[in-house]
Amino acid sequence: MLRPRAAGALVGITAVVLTAVVVSTPAVGADDPAGTDGYEQTARLTTVGKPLDLLVHPESGKLYVGSDTVAGTTGGSLAGVHVVDPASGNVLNWVKTSPGSTGVPAQLPGKRLAGPLPGDGVHYLVGLRGIAAVKDGDTAGRGGWLTGTTITQAKAGAKAGTVVVVRGTKLEEVAVGETSVTVERSLTLPAAGGPLAVDTAAGQIWVTDNTNSVLRRVGSADFTPDGKEIALGAGAAVSFLEWDTERGVLWAGRGTVLEAYDIATGKLAASFDAKPGDTIADVAVDPRSDRAFAVWQDWGNPPEEGDGVGQLAVYDTATLKDLDMGAELPGVNGQLGSSSVAVTPGGDSVFVASPSEASLTVFRAPVPPSPSESPSPSDPGSPSPSDPASPSPSDGTSEPSLSDSGPSADPTGSATTVPVDGPTADGDSAAGTGGGGGGAQTTTGGGSLDTTGDGSLASTGTDVLLPAAAGTAALLATGTAAVLWRRRRATT
Repeated sequence: MLRPRAAGALVGITAVVLTAVVVSTPAVGADDPAGTDGYEQTARLTTVGKPLDLLVHPESGKLYVGSDTVAGTTGGSLAGVHVVDPASGNVLNWVKTSPGSTGVPAQLPGKRLAGPLPGDGVHYLVGLRGIAAVKDGDTAGRGGWLTGTTITQAKAGAKAGTVVVVRGTKLEEVAVGETSVTVERSLTLPAAGGPLAVDTAAGQIWVTDNTNSVLRRVGSADFTPDGKEIALGAGAAVSFLEWDTERGVLWAGRGTVLEAYDIATGKLAASFDAKPGDTIADVAVDPRSDRAFAVWQDWGNPPEEGDGVGQLAVYDTATLKDLDMGAELPGVNGQLGSSSVAVTPGGDSVFVASPSEASLTVFRAPVPPSPSESPSPSDPGSPSPSDPASPSPSDGTSEPSLSDSGPSADPTGSATTVPVDGPTADGDSAAGTGGGGGGAQTTTGGGSLDTTGDGSLASTGTDVLLPAAAGTAALLATGTAAVLWRRRRATT
């Protein structure tokens, strides 16, 4: 019969073994290094002034940044349009000069990027009524100014070289020339127009009517409403509209709510609420990765109205679910302008503009785990039970000294190793947002969780890698042997 202390030790060893088995049963590749779970920040650029809008060109792949000057800084103004290499973050070109209101070129901010030009380049808004075009290699933007009402919304038109704009109750198609812009077609809307979404391939335009809470479709062929409308539910006015043409979904930003509307049914398909203090600022849809990237920005001065931290969120465009792959955006708030987001085709790189910080933050896609080959019996790193280098109680080597507190947790000593892919210290099976990267958790001989690698349960046997499910009986037997061995040493 075992003494009480020995029996207690056996219970403790058994509990540790069962804990290691219950936490997780290692599968193939359990020892592989884990990949990150969310998009990771890799760079923060402050070389493009105060970024107001972003666009990754679908053909050239270059990142275009419409910028304003940074208030309170010394040196020259950084206003204009910057062309950036997405891979390196280097500024390839900076176009300072744009068409002025009087026809005289001037350095003016690139307010809003309306859309891409064929091959390379963008259309962008200048001042209150200016529209210009520019591409990498240009020294100045070309275009001109309209007269009359201010332009409030703009998107690339269905016809090459045109831009669709909203000016009050007018929806207009504008041709951009070398030194002028001309209104080619005009439509009077039932109320003041809001954000636009244009499908150049299908020849359709969606325009927001915030007065009557409706999205209205206009055919670009005849520039006339075709009767298709989507009623908006109760909520804030639409601040932006983004069209996922692959899925037939319109993403609408409405204050503290991001909504997705199915065009086919005309119904709300999904909605996402902001965290306290946040509002939705922009969305970029990437059809190649089936993901939508949203930037939420904080509006308050912590702690009164917010925490001062925005959010990058990633959604599955097929299921309209949050993929929980986003990241926190410290300092991204809306007090000095609205943030914007752009993504490279395939979703490998995401760019978030923060006017409040005059910065452009770069995020990279999660890195999948690297596969590793299973060790072979001849691998020097995997000793066999007959290996002379592996001590046993009967080979004449010194026996381990087990204390009364239980088996030793020394990772350098002889041990029976059980790889455990368990929960992280906060209870989750993987790291949260921000690319914290969840690694394999381990249970050591003392029964505590450790994040440094494979856990080890001290025993009197040789180093053997045991699958947790298949090796339970062997581990229990080993634990019992250790207790009996201690009892034998105590009586000699």
